[in-house]
Amino acid sequence: MDVKRLPVTLDSDDQAELAVFADPDRLESGILREWAQQQHIAIRDNSESGIARALLRVGAEALREKALEAGYAELAKDQEESLTEQRARRRSYVERVDQAYGG
Repeated sequence: MDVKRLPVTLDSDDQAELAVFADPDRLESGILREWAQQQHIAIRDNSESGIARALLRVGAEALREKALEAGYAELAKDQEESLTEQRARRRSYVERVDQAYGG
């Protein structure tokens, strides 16, 4: 596994978020640790870097899911537009046939 260390500046809001997930008495902390364990991400000794790494991965996964949802929604929209176009062509065909045969 390739490892890269990055300097990250955290403002007070960022630090407050980390504190929430570092507090073992908070539900958020337990949920993050359970998720991290399922993803084979180690959070050692309640380290801020481990918590930040897990939160980064959770955020990335959540955004990938949102991107998939948006992609599926776009696909569904395209398919619906295609169905609408097919129906319009059928109606046009039926109208032409009716006119040709005096219907």
